Amino acid sequence: MVADLPLEGDRRSASVSRSIQVRESGWYLLRAYAERPAHPILDIYPFGTTSPVYVVVGGSPRRSPGDAAYFLAWIDRLEKAAREHAGWNTAGEKEAVLADLAKARAVFLEQITP
Repeated sequence: MVADLPLEGDRRSASVSRSIQVRESGWYLLRAYAERPAHPILDIYPFGTTSPVYVVVGGSPRRSPGDAAYFLAWIDRLEKAAREHAGWNTAGEKEAVLADLAKARAVFLEQITP
């Protein structure tokens, strides 16, 4: 965690501008959460997050071969399940999913290969 930005007032919205020092490539995101439910959100642990914002410092992207290997194994399981699944609406739907998995595999293979 880089910073904690507590909400004030009615705690229903926020507008925050914050600078952070970035020394190496990586990614950042914003998480919003509450310690307990409050009407109208009665979930046990209300939570929301943005998509990551990727930052490259000095032209050197962040690589984590261990993380990439984890996601490659996950993609292997997804691909196996997709190939075995009998409930596709069309053959084209199945092929589109397999093509997306192949694209994801290529991204993570790039993370392992220097």
